[in-house]
Amino acid sequence: MSRICRLFVTFVNSYVNNNVYVSKLLDIYLKTDYFIVKIAINEEYQDLAMSVLMDYDFAGVEQNYDELIVSFTTESYCNINIDELIAEIKEILPETQLNSVEKISDRNWNEEWEKHVQPVIVSEQIAITPTHHSDNIDAQIKIIIDPKMSFGTGHHNTTRLMCKLMEKINFKDKKWIDVGTGTGVLAILAAKLGAEYIYAFDNNEWSVENAVENIEKNAVSDKIKIELEDIENVEFDDYDGVAANIFLNLVIPSLKKFKMGILKRNGDLLISGIMIYDEQQVIDEATKAGLVLADKIYEDEWVAFHFRIKDN
Repeated sequence: MSRICRLFVTFVNSYVNNNVYVSKLLDIYLKTDYFIVKIAINEEYQDLAMSVLMDYDFAGVEQNYDELIVSFTTESYCNINIDELIAEIKEILPETQLNSVEKISDRNWNEEWEKHVQPVIVSEQIAITPTHHSDNIDAQIKIIIDPKMSFGTGHHNTTRLMCKLMEKINFKDKKWIDVGTGTGVLAILAAKLGAEYIYAFDNNEWSVENAVENIEKNAVSDKIKIELEDIENVEFDDYDGVAANIFLNLVIPSLKKFKMGILKRNGDLLISGIMIYDEQQVIDEATKAGLVLADKIYEDEWVAFHFRIKDN
C-alpha cells in the first residue's frame, strides 16, 4: 500500500464513522477516482493473468495487444499491494512487467472517451456508437453505448465476433441469458434482434450500473432484467440461448451449466473471449459436455463459437 493510501485510509478510519460531512466527501472521492494499472503480458497468456486478477476487486479490465489495462477504485487500490500482485502473476508468467500506474478521475475518463471513442460498424446492419455520435449513424440496428469503467464499446474483437454470430440467429420471441454483460451491449442487441426476455448479469458493480444506463438509453428496459451476480450463483434453466463473452478460466468450468440452460429448448450457446491458441481446448471440453460445434468465426487472434446440443 502506498504512503498516500495509508494516510487516506487512516484518516477515514479515524473520522468517517463520526462525521457525516467527511462521509459525503469520501463517497464523492471513491466514486470519482480510479487507478489505471497497465501490465505488460503477451496476449496469448492474458487469460492466465486473469486467473490471478479474479482474486482482486478490480473495477474493469481491457485486453490490448500485449498489455492488460486494469482499473481499480481508489478504495480497492488502497487495499492491495501492486508489487505483490505483479509478483503473483510473475509466478506463472515470469516475463510480466508493470508498465505504469495512473490516477484518473471519472470526469477525466468521460472527457477522454468522448474525444477518442468512435462508432463501430460491426456489419451491414449493426453499429455500436456513443451518444455523441449517434445522430450521424445510419444503421438498421443502432446500439448506443456510453461506457464508464467497464470497457465495452464494441472496439474489442470479441464483442464484434459475438454480434456477428448473434445476427445469424433467430431471436424473435426468444429467451436469452447474457453472461458477464459488461456495458450491456449483447443484451441490448438480443432485445433489438427480437428477443422477448434477456437475463443479464455481471459480478462487477460498475458494469451493472453502466449497463442499466445503456439499456435505458436504448429503450429496451422492458425486455432486460439485469443483476449483480456471480456465475456460480446463477441458475441456468430453460433458455433459448446463452451468450458468454468471458475469460477462458470461466468458460471451461461453466460449459455443463451452459448446456443445461439450453437443453430443454434445444437452444444456442455463443462463446467468445477466447484466443485462437485455446480454440481446441474449448471445443474438446464442449464436446465432453455434450455440445456440438455449429459455427466458429475469427478476428485477428480471437475466436467465437456457436454450439448446440449434441444429438443422442
